[in-house]
Amino acid sequence: MNSILWVELVIGIIVSFTLLGIFIWGAKQGQFDDGKKIMNGLLNDNIEDLQDAVKKDEKVKRLKVNKKEKLKNS
Repeated sequence: MNSILWVELVIGIIVSFTLLGIFIWGAKQGQFDDGKKIMNGLLNDNIEDLQDAVKKDEKVKRLKVNKKEKLKNS
């Protein structure tokens, strides 16, 4: 009986760390960014606000690319 509990504990820990790793990987890869885009679309009512949001999004993308290039060159 005691050995079954240890096996369940080890399996539970392995599954937990695996799920945590998948979540961290997804967050780093940008898998959860769609929620921000949907919310920004709901919050921005007029065309000017939408254009500003697009410009901000493009700026963020450029900054990410520049940061990656700097890291590669280092």
